[in-house]
Amino acid sequence: MQEEALKQAPDAQPVGGLYQALADEDNRKSEWSFELQIGNCYWFSAAGDQGVEEISLYLRNPKDHKVAKLGDKGPRVVLNYCPDMSGMFKLEAKVHHGEGHYAVGLYSRSAQGGAPPVAAQPGPAPTGAKPAPTTAPSGPAGDLATECDNEARAKAQGATRVGNHFSGNADETDWYTQLDVGKCYWLVGVGSPEIKALWVQLWDTEDRPIRQAKSNTNRVVVDYCPTKTGMHHFQAKIGAGSGDYKVGVYAKESAKK
Repeated sequence: MQEEALKQAPDAQPVGGLYQALADEDNRKSEWSFELQIGNCYWFSAAGDQGVEEISLYLRNPKDHKVAKLGDKGPRVVLNYCPDMSGMFKLEAKVHHGEGHYAVGLYSRSAQGGAPPVAAQPGPAPTGAKPAPTTAPSGPAGDLATECDNEARAKAQGATRVGNHFSGNADETDWYTQLDVGKCYWLVGVGSPEIKALWVQLWDTEDRPIRQAKSNTNRVVVDYCPTKTGMHHFQAKIGAGSGDYKVGVYAKESAKK
């Protein structure tokens, strides 16, 4: 992915980590949110493994208008876009033909060339560890990120959030995050009030299902202490209703040594 992106923009810098997904049949898609800044240009580079034949990328601006697309070009594609507004953009990656794993990387530089003056912040980047607040953070009522942290504080005392919240609004959304042996994790999902049932499922490093929680509300929690370090696939799914949702990953040291 980096090689393909740097062919178009040799001075671009990577933003955040790697965003991975799995297509188990034709026309499977995943969606991620990224904060893009006016004055920068961006390259979304996608690549699939040997079973993936065609990938398309679609980008929507904060007003939910489709502003860029690149489709049916093969298993490696690069979408370039220079935004005319700052805010949260949604990128959809769709595997039209084939099955297998695929991933997206984001690269950026200023519109005038060189390193970007303001680094973009990808919404679902699963990197780093950020403590869950010990007091309720301020923010508007109904803020899903705040509600995730509050729910984690109640269900996983002493855990800290790993990276940013994962965001979605499709019927189901898949992500990957690294889980480490020696820690226990909680995947906490909170949806908007219009969601009447929210589910979360977790797979292990071999992509075998290991945990699932189905809630008849807009809140759900899955807990797991991994036996192997590596990238774990997880999915949020709307069981009833529709709307936006967020999932936070929270971790603390395991009591077992």
